[in-house]
Parts: sequence; C-alpha cells; structure tokens
Amino acid sequence: MTAERVPRTLGIAGTGRLGEVLATRLRDRFRTVLYDSDASAARRVATGTGTRAVDAPELVRTADAVLLCVPPHSAPDALTHLARLAAGTGHRPVFVSLATGLGTARLRTLVAAGSAAGTEVLGLKPVCQYTALAHGVPAVFVTADRHRLGLLRAITADLGTVVVGDEESVGRVNRAATKAALAACEDLARTLSAAGTDPVLVRSAIRNVLAGTALDHPPQPGNAYTRSVLDELAAERRAEPIGGAA
Repeated sequence: MTAERVPRTLGIAGTGRLGEVLATRLRDRFRTVLYDSDASAARRVATGTGTRAVDAPELVRTADAVLLCVPPHSAPDALTHLARLAAGTGHRPVFVSLATGLGTARLRTLVAAGSAAGTEVLGLKPVCQYTALAHGVPAVFVTADRHRLGLLRAITADLGTVVVGDEESVGRVNRAATKAALAACEDLARTLSAAGTDPVLVRSAIRNVLAGTALDHPPQPGNAYTRSVLDELAAERRAEPIGGAA
C-alpha cells in the first residue's frame, strides 16, 4: 500500500472500549471489520456498531490497514500472530498501534525477522479518553512516522489532528491528565457532599459542569461568570499560607 492510497477496508483488532468507539466513529467512512480473540465480544460490538465481525485470517486478507486496539500487554502477541497470517496470504495490511504504553519500535523488532519480515508497523498514539472521543471531542494523535502522515491523517480525518512528535510522551501525558481529573472529581464530590448536596446534583456537577468547564479551557476572558470564578480562585490562592504554616 503506498503512502498516497487511502484504505478502503479498515480493520480494528481489539473490541474493548477504544475499539468500539473507533468502530462507531469510522464505520461511515470505511468498510470496517472487527476482530477480537474473544469472538463473542467481536460479534457483540459488530452488532452494536453496524460493522462486521471476522476471524483473524479474514481480517488480514481483507483489511488495507489494521488498527491495533488491544491492551499493551497483549499487543506483541496479537501483532506477531496477525502479521504471520498476513504473510501467508500474500496480502500485507499496514498495522497501526494505538497502545500508548508500548513503544512502536519494539513491535517493529518483533516482526522484523522470519515469515513476518516486511510487515509495516506505524505508531499513532492518542492523547484522549475514550468517552470524550465517543462524544466527538477532537483528539490529538502523535506519531513519529512522518513519512506516513497522509495515511494516518486519512484514517483519523474526523477524529482529530495528527502531529509528529515523541510517541513515548503520550502515555505520561495521559496518565498525568487522568490523575488530575480524578483528583478534581473526588475533591468536588467531597466538598459538595460535605455541604449536604443531593448525590444526583453531585454527579451532574462532575459530569456536566466540571467536565464542560474542562472542555472550554482555556476560558474565554469575555465570559463574566468564568472571569468572576477565576478572580475568586486567584484570591483563594493568594490567601493560602506559605510553606504549610497555619
């Protein structure tokens, strides 16, 4: 497959949360086929997304590109298995790894020898969370494969932006953001619950107000309400004791 060719059939290997979201988002632009080592899971997701579940041999025979959406610890075995099957068919799809916790170079090394030699493996690391992606929030995808930007951007055209950068930084960024988000949610839940707030309102405050405010970040300076909250926050920070002193 050349760098200029847009895939007609897109395979998704792994039908967990990310695989299911991608199937839903990509099905209208590509013939999309799903594979999972758990065939019943693939069939369930295919039914829910209006796509088609296939076995591993059919996946590699029909897909022009395969998105690897399996957990990082499973990706090496999944890739080597699929790459060897593909080599046996004479049809070699491009494999695209979305595992942020696994370096693409390691995957390339695994398929560089033996019957899978010549398999092309690209990295495409999403700075995103699957729920936000499912709701259409644009994501940023990081790749080191500058020579394949055309292909990667064609695949993700309505998902977000592909940038060239350090793929290994994405896992750290995602973990830091997840940690900060969970801390903010827990802090808000404790504050509102301590004030006797109805649990229904607490949940809505987290899911709608906190998450919605994050989506609007950085805040619009012309928003009077947001400006007043920022001023209040700045005043609270100035009032904090230095060095933990009471």
